[in-house]
Amino acid sequence: MVKEVLQSGGYLLVDEIENHFNKEIVTTLVRFFMDSRFNKNGGTLIFTTHYPELLDEYDRNDGIYIVRNRNGITVENLSYILIRNDIKRSDAYQSGFLEGTTPTYEAYIRLKKSLANCKIYFE
Repeated sequence: MVKEVLQSGGYLLVDEIENHFNKEIVTTLVRFFMDSRFNKNGGTLIFTTHYPELLDEYDRNDGIYIVRNRNGITVENLSYILIRNDIKRSDAYQSGFLEGTTPTYEAYIRLKKSLANCKIYFE
């Protein structure tokens, strides 16, 4: 399917791409779609990920969309959120700068307490 989209154009959608391929394959795949020598007909790769390091593979912010949950789900173009290109996108994500993309510390503590009170039985 990847070969077809690169040769003929069209769209390739992959949910949680890191669950289907290892990091090196994902990085190579992203680069193929960004390289006009391989992607002659403007094929588009659309994927979701929980690997913030994959965001660093892009030269530009306008091809990255961030889904956030702050009083409801929103989808925003990263170029409107992160103006500077000299900041690693993965650092911005992991630092919490992109609010609503990662669970809060309070949510983590609530989950931890809830799990501590659960009784787990093994047979």
